[in-house]
Amino acid sequence: MERVLFIAKAKNLKYFNSHFSRLYFGNEFCQRLIPSHKEVDRVMDFVQEHHIALSLVTPYVTNEGLKKWKALIEKVAEANPQSEVVFNDWGILNAIKKLSGELKPVLGRLMTKIKRGPRLMNAIDKLPPDAVKHLQSTNLSIPAYRKFLISKGIKRAELDNPLQDINLNGIGSDINLSLYIPFAYVTTTRFCLVASCDVPGKKGMIGIFPCKKECQKYTFTLDNHSMPSTLIRKGNTIFFKNDRIPKADELKAKKIDRLVIQPEIPI
Repeated sequence: MERVLFIAKAKNLKYFNSHFSRLYFGNEFCQRLIPSHKEVDRVMDFVQEHHIALSLVTPYVTNEGLKKWKALIEKVAEANPQSEVVFNDWGILNAIKKLSGELKPVLGRLMTKIKRGPRLMNAIDKLPPDAVKHLQSTNLSIPAYRKFLISKGIKRAELDNPLQDINLNGIGSDINLSLYIPFAYVTTTRFCLVASCDVPGKKGMIGIFPCKKECQKYTFTLDNHSMPSTLIRKGNTIFFKNDRIPKADELKAKKIDRLVIQPEIPI
């Protein structure tokens, strides 16, 4: 089982230890949190010094964001051509293909569709088996979709660790799978409710405000009697924490061969 470290900020290289064989670096959820070229240089120096592999993690983007990310992908391609790029936007995949024939594209967890809300756990033991199986299944179970991914050179897909468990039967050995621990995302949007959250005059107001990266200062927890798990709002994304790590035999049965460890919420 491969264990990898996922960080969104270069300063979190402090979490690295000898148990990790790869570093995930980047951001899945907001194009405004694009790393600086200086940060990427620092990370590439780090992986070379420690003789580990690199996976650049990218978000969903607008045309403006795509242009900025292309520059970073090209930088990684030149310095570490065998690196992976985890994409959560088809435009990023197209950029990878045009910029490099050696970079390895990886299907991001935002592209792997599964029911995610913790509220499912209030009803899942009352549902018939077929309904439970549906709620545990992903779009990777569709043969035509897997065939499409493989035709694009995609041989790895990323997965969250939902509370209702995950059914990976029938996926086969043609796609390798990664599982993210312990933070799973529920939903994300370009509309960021954290923007201007510390401006008294805008208390209770909802709108589109200038981004001052308030998400780098504040984290909110959301509790409700209908939710069996506390929700965590970080920037434009809602997460929950699932500390249960499947046992080695469970992971093997599910054909998961990589654990992606997030010491902090990756925003």
